[in-house]
Amino acid sequence: MDDVIVVGAGWSGLAAAAMALERGLKVRLIAQGIGTIIVTPGWISVWDSARGDVRMALQDLVARVPDHPYALAGLDAVEASVRLWREFTAKVGLPFVGELSHQKTLATALGTAQQAVLTAPGHSGEIGRQPLYVGFTGWRDYYPTLTGAHTAVIDLPDRNRAWDATPADIAREFDDAGYRQQVVSSLKPRLNGATSVGFPAVLGMEDPAMVVKDLSTQLGVPVFEMPTLPPSVPGTRLFQHFRRYFLDHRMRFQVGHPVERGLVRGRRVTGVEVAAAGKPQLFEAKAVILATGGLYGGGLASDDRGEIWEPIFGLPVQYDHDRTRWFSDDLLDPRGHAVHYFGVRVNDRMQPLDEQGKVVLENLYLCGHLIARPHVDGTPAPTESGEGVALATAWKAVQQV
Repeated sequence: MDDVIVVGAGWSGLAAAAMALERGLKVRLIAQGIGTIIVTPGWISVWDSARGDVRMALQDLVARVPDHPYALAGLDAVEASVRLWREFTAKVGLPFVGELSHQKTLATALGTAQQAVLTAPGHSGEIGRQPLYVGFTGWRDYYPTLTGAHTAVIDLPDRNRAWDATPADIAREFDDAGYRQQVVSSLKPRLNGATSVGFPAVLGMEDPAMVVKDLSTQLGVPVFEMPTLPPSVPGTRLFQHFRRYFLDHRMRFQVGHPVERGLVRGRRVTGVEVAAAGKPQLFEAKAVILATGGLYGGGLASDDRGEIWEPIFGLPVQYDHDRTRWFSDDLLDPRGHAVHYFGVRVNDRMQPLDEQGKVVLENLYLCGHLIARPHVDGTPAPTESGEGVALATAWKAVQQV
C-alpha cells in the first residue's frame, strides 16, 4: 500500500509528488497524460498583475476573500511552496530562481509582458534595451516580428531536419555544441548593436542553462528564450527531468493510465481503479491527492446540456447552470471567463466539500485548477495565478497527508 496516490501530472500533480517524496512518503503518481505544463511558458506566475512585493498583495487578498485558494492554503503555503520548488528544481538540474518580493518582467511572443515570481534557466536572462528577436526560416512556431521591431530570421543548420520540425526536435539539436556554433556563425553578423538576443524557447532539452551560457559567450550578449506555440519545450524539459528524478528515487510513476474511479469505504478513500489491458487494476493508498485540473485538463467533465461533474469520485462541482453566462463577449477578457472559475469547493485542509460545506471524503485532498475560485473583483484571474495556486495548494495537501 502507498502512503499517497497523486492523480495528475500537471503543475500541481508534479509539485505534490515532489513534495511528498521529499518528506519520505511512499508515493505513486498516476496520470492519463502529461498535464498542462507542456502548453505553458514554463515559468511560475503567482499573481501576474500584482505590482511590487507580491506578499503585500496576497496579504490583502487573504483578508478580503477568505474562500480564495491562496487564502485557504495560507500565506505560509505560498512562501514554503516557492522555496521548495526552487530547491527541488535545483536537484533535478533545472534550477528556478526568484523571490516573492520581486517579480521578473518577461516578454511574450506577441510583444506583451507578463510577470513571474520564479523563472527557469532559459527565462532568467536580461532582455536589455535593444533585444534582437530571432526566428528560423520556414518555421511556423514563432514569428519574431510579432514580438519586437529588431528581428532576424536565420537558416538553421541542415541535418536532415524535418520540414516542419517540432520545438522538441530543434531543442535536441541545440544540445549539440557543433550545432550551436553554426547557429552563432549565421547570427553574429546580424546583431547590429543588439544588447541581448531572444531565441524561441528551444535552447536545449537536457541542460538549457549551459546552452544559454554558451550562446551568450559566443555572441557576446545575454541570451534568453521566448515562448513558442505548444508543445512548450520548457514544460517538456521540466516534466522529463522530474520523471527521471522520480524514477531514480524509486517512485511509482505511471503516465498513460486513466483513473476510472475512486475506491471509497464509508467516508474514506481506499485507493483508485485504473484502466489497463485485460482488466482494471486497483491501487490502494492511505490518502489520495487529486490534481486532475479543470475542464481543460480533464479533471471536470461536461456535456451538451451544460452539466459539469467530477468524474473520478463524483464530487460536487460549483458552477453556473446557465451556459449563456459561462463565457465573456470578449475572447481576451483579462478577467478570463466564468468557466475558468468553476471547480470543487475545499476547506483549509484541501478536503472537498458538499453543498452544505461538509467534508465529503476525509483523506482525499485537492489541489490546482480543480479547486473552485471566487469570481469577484480584486482577485487574480486563474490565467495569471495558475502555477502559484498549483504549488501552494499542493504543498498544503501534502502537509495534510
